[in-house]
Amino acid sequence: MSTASLSARSSMESLQSSLSVPDKLPPTMEGPMVWSGSKLKPADYIIRLTASDIREIRSAIISFKLLGLPRGAIDKTTFLLSSELSAKLSAKSTELHKGFGVAVIRGLDAANFNDEEATIAFVGICAHVCRLRATDSYANQTLSHVRDATHDDVPEWAKDIGLAGSKITSAMDFHSDRFSGDILALHVRDDGGADGGEQYLASFWKIYNELLEKDPAVLETMAEPNWPFELKQKDREPYLELGPTLFFSKGKPIVQLVKAPLLGSSRIPRDASMPPLSAEQLHALHAVEELAKKHCVLLDRQKGDIQFVNNLSIMHARSAYGTSSKRSTRHLLRMFLRDPENEWAKTGAFAANFNDPFTPGRKQELPVVDSDPWRKISGRESHG
Repeated sequence: MSTASLSARSSMESLQSSLSVPDKLPPTMEGPMVWSGSKLKPADYIIRLTASDIREIRSAIISFKLLGLPRGAIDKTTFLLSSELSAKLSAKSTELHKGFGVAVIRGLDAANFNDEEATIAFVGICAHVCRLRATDSYANQTLSHVRDATHDDVPEWAKDIGLAGSKITSAMDFHSDRFSGDILALHVRDDGGADGGEQYLASFWKIYNELLEKDPAVLETMAEPNWPFELKQKDREPYLELGPTLFFSKGKPIVQLVKAPLLGSSRIPRDASMPPLSAEQLHALHAVEELAKKHCVLLDRQKGDIQFVNNLSIMHARSAYGTSSKRSTRHLLRMFLRDPENEWAKTGAFAANFNDPFTPGRKQELPVVDSDPWRKISGRESHG
């Protein structure tokens, strides 16, 4: 493709089917999902639970535990809430898919849940926002613990296995978690206090518009299906998977850009057999990162929050936290979700990659305690 063929004057009618690379880029994106950090305020995305809401959630936890079912059985029918509260939560899905792409449910800290209760509440509330939970086929992992595992004793068998981004305390550049799910959900069990780990969000649609005007070649590079992703495997050599970092769903740009499987990291080095990125790809990484920093917002965070981020259109980053001498208390629970009622269409060559985490009937691991930060939870793409 030539840069000229991807001009801002392109019409929507020129697009091919969903998720394929279009002949021409869609024109400038419009709507509430196009925002810069100075424009997005906490009041725009935070909803506060009332005391009555929290009582309902506690009752739903007790009712579910009395059923004697595994946590993987949590859904709207087993985590029962009133129609009013259920509607209040499900409305967040519309905001995530058609609004700012960000939502925070606040106030759960007032319930003082123990670890098991917090896990059930998080999974149950998410079921009323987005019905489906993603499960990583790599390890049947559905719920992960984002925490400082750098002080854990490393068993002998794990000496050569690096910790994933979710288990280390270093800063993370802007990214979206590739083929992990439509909506990223995080429950803040402990924000770590004044210990770093701040979270930042950036609208990729805002970045898209600026690149479309000033450097459309970056978008062309991102849309080419030749990015060399290294995928880890259990007890086997990693393998190369080529694909784009920019997709399109009926004119909506979808970003799936994460650096770890492209560049490696200090804890999970890139295998020497993997090809390097091209100069154009390295330039695209830098251009997107700089614009994300320019337009990002610091996410307003409090203990007990449940955060929801559109993983297809909003990029996220994290500052470093903790110290080398003492374990940080920062602890978040993480899942990826999908709402069949609002999800963006996914067809074409890479539809199976997007849909695989939501394969029906797959066993779901929803651990209350994080006991294996090396093999199962780290995941093959090493994203945080």
